[in-house]
Amino acid sequence: MTGKIYGNTSSVRKNLLEYLDGFIGNIYSPGEFLPVEIRDALVLATSSCGIEFAFLMDRRNRVEAICVGSAESVALEGLLDTRRGDKRLSGIRLWHTHPNGTSMPSEVDIGSLKELRLDACGVIGVNTEEERATGISVTVLKRDGDGLLTEWETLGPEPVWRVTEFNSLFEELVRTDSEAGSVTSERIEEAAEKAVLCGVLLPADEKKISAENALDELAELARTAGAEVVGRYVQKRPSQDARFYIGKGLAAEISLKAKGLGATLLITDDEISAAVVRNLEDETGLRVIDRTTLILDIFAGRAKSREGRLQVEMAQQKYRLTRLVGKGTSLSRLGGGIGTRGPGESKLTADRNYIKRRISYLESELEKVSAVRDTLRKERKKNEVPQVAVVGYTNAGKSSLLNALCNGDLLAENKLFATLDPSVRRLVTDDNRDFLIIDTVGFIKKLPHELVEAFKSTLEELKYADLLLHVVDGSNPDARNQIEVAEAIIKELGAGAKPCYMVINKTDLLPSLELAADNTGPLDKVAYYVSAKTGDGIEELKRAIIGFFSASERHFSLVIPFFDGRTLSYLHDNGKIDLEEYTADGVSVKGRIDIKNWKNDFNKYEVKDETN
Repeated sequence: MTGKIYGNTSSVRKNLLEYLDGFIGNIYSPGEFLPVEIRDALVLATSSCGIEFAFLMDRRNRVEAICVGSAESVALEGLLDTRRGDKRLSGIRLWHTHPNGTSMPSEVDIGSLKELRLDACGVIGVNTEEERATGISVTVLKRDGDGLLTEWETLGPEPVWRVTEFNSLFEELVRTDSEAGSVTSERIEEAAEKAVLCGVLLPADEKKISAENALDELAELARTAGAEVVGRYVQKRPSQDARFYIGKGLAAEISLKAKGLGATLLITDDEISAAVVRNLEDETGLRVIDRTTLILDIFAGRAKSREGRLQVEMAQQKYRLTRLVGKGTSLSRLGGGIGTRGPGESKLTADRNYIKRRISYLESELEKVSAVRDTLRKERKKNEVPQVAVVGYTNAGKSSLLNALCNGDLLAENKLFATLDPSVRRLVTDDNRDFLIIDTVGFIKKLPHELVEAFKSTLEELKYADLLLHVVDGSNPDARNQIEVAEAIIKELGAGAKPCYMVINKTDLLPSLELAADNTGPLDKVAYYVSAKTGDGIEELKRAIIGFFSASERHFSLVIPFFDGRTLSYLHDNGKIDLEEYTADGVSVKGRIDIKNWKNDFNKYEVKDETN
């Protein structure tokens, strides 16, 4: 059940089928239980034909299939595997329309929900004359006393503008699955899509990496996205082929071997144009995505916070905007002569206008979130709390390091991009000093520009940090290249001049520190070798962090006369007061302050010079 429009399509005009086909395989508005794009498409289709349409989506909001029905129902037989027992959900939810305007589920809807164990059965009532949604309801399965999915509950109907209230159902689905001892989307993971990888090795790349290892990172990205890699093809070329990315001969070879491997997906190691995607699909018979699409898919599945979901969708929409060109099965364009004008022109224009409106909305929402983040930064600055940003290549162990430093509980997985939403933890030293350690999203080579732009407000944490900890996977043979990629992105973000310590992590995976040093090569920054897993080197790194901030502090012991309240207030606002006592001569205070905030006028009150 992927990549197809089911049902009786003979009653649907060709341009509408092409429009709907463009949705299949794409992810829309992660975190939204009913993406607005899906709602609008269903209302449009039903209003045009007066019959039911259905979209089947997974929990990532990827459109798996579309069904065309009649005025009374839509048939779903044969679309889902129903042999997995009656304790697990399918991982698929259904959104469909009722042309008669009612948004309540029918007996057929409830029967399909139970039989197919859908995550949810959503109904959109449609007024076909006014071409608008009249209301929305969602029906979900509940467990009975024996733990079986035999009970059901309908939420709604609700007016369209309250559809976001259904977003919390994602968490309910996870709980329902966990009660059966299964994992989220287990059905989907067990039926992992089989993928073939291909890449072009240019002469400049051969100096850095061998053909055998060229696709290792892409394979790890595919595994993270849930695909099973069944083949790899690397072609040495002076440049990418303009039509097929790889040579036409290799594309034909992949087409033949993919059938025997059972592959349905081809992933390219570079970003390619929509025209090249279409050419490769025609030549190989496989669905084709590029590296950028794969990374965006991973981000869409990993984003948890509202800010993260907004940032990911922003990147997706900007990427989609650049793909609205060319002639294909889902999009056509206005040609360059007489006889080329047609329905594709309005489809392309409508899509472009919609994406632009969506981007504008996302930008306004991200500005609001960014304003909140700026307020938090100003509060930290006001409180003079030192900030340390943990940066580096994805899966270098940044979250594990933060946990080791702060006794934290951040999710740390051996997967790429396990952390998308920045996290802040407090490091408290033995002498009761506070530091904020900020975890950030990992970098990767060929990081999509759209992602860098969308995550700019988050990545700006680097610019405002007092110290960077650049974490490197010391056990990775490609560590030197990963360092160069990370440093280039740090520089692009305007944090290249920030004080930085290199932290070579995962030394427990190597027989000696010398080998870790060999992997990273000569470094131009102070380096610390640690294992976040075993704790080796962590205390030394802590002392280095404390020493960095102590070097820029002045310790003071003053007796301030009672009449000089301004000085006392200044020290409270700009320094850290450790002890404050009232004496006969004035207020005795001890503490520390950043050297740049110290005023020479304070020297007249000083009892003892305690500058470190």
